[in-house]
Amino acid sequence: MSIELHCTRCSKLIRAPDEAGGKRGRCPYCKESVYIPMPPEEGEEFKLAPIDEAEEQRARQLRREAIGYAASVDHETATPPDGAAGGVPAPPPGEVIDLAAEVNAFLVAMRDSRLEDADAVVATLSKAGNRARDYVEGLSVDEMPPEIENLPPPLVQGFLKALVSRLS
Repeated sequence: MSIELHCTRCSKLIRAPDEAGGKRGRCPYCKESVYIPMPPEEGEEFKLAPIDEAEEQRARQLRREAIGYAASVDHETATPPDGAAGGVPAPPPGEVIDLAAEVNAFLVAMRDSRLEDADAVVATLSKAGNRARDYVEGLSVDEMPPEIENLPPPLVQGFLKALVSRLS
């Protein structure tokens, strides 16, 4: 096997024997002195620890609990008077917005190209204010509902980014 490099002066491809590694040589085309790097070591792979499925499952569960807790805590705090939330009207007293169900409805509407339905969901979510935006930003593509799990993750991420931008 030979070492391949490019001349620093003329940029032509040079092949040198492995024994020349770590030394200087001359380019056969322009006669420039070039450094010949050491050949790559064969079998020098990094050993990776195996994935602990139990730990991964615990991490997913903790993320779900944290998102659920954040959604419920924000909902329990006092809402500012009308007009104080940046022009977003507060939901009527007693109206509870299920953020997970609304976000799923948005994703399904976008999947099916029903833009009017998606607009209606955005209007509902905008009543929740920053709580809805924070919830959407905290979502992970790894844990998607069955209705949309056949969609490519980059497409779902694009839908979620569009939703966040419309809620901001």
